[in-house]
Amino acid sequence: MEGNQLSKKDQTIVTDMLFESKAGIKDIATAISETTSSDIRSLLREELRTAIQHQEQIYSFMQEHGLYDSYDISKQIEKDVRNADMAINQTGGE
Repeated sequence: MEGNQLSKKDQTIVTDMLFESKAGIKDIATAISETTSSDIRSLLREELRTAIQHQEQIYSFMQEHGLYDSYDISKQIEKDVRNADMAINQTGGE
C-alpha cells in the first residue's frame, strides 16, 4: 500500500507517534539505569516492554501503509525529502 491512502495530517500524526514512542523508550531505559529501587526498576522494565510493543505496532502500521521503508534507505530518504518539500510549500517557505 502507498502512503497516499492516508491524509497528510494522518501521516504527520502517526510519524509523531513513532518519534514520541521512541523517545519514551529512551526515557524509560534511562530511568531504569538511574533508579536505586528494585521495585521501581521492575515496574519500569514492564513499562519498557509495553512501550516497545507499542512502538512496534506503530512501525508496522507505517510500513503497511508505505510510510516507512527502513530496509530501503534511499527510498526512505526520497520520501523524507518529498514530505519536507511539501511541508515547506504549505507554509509558504517561511
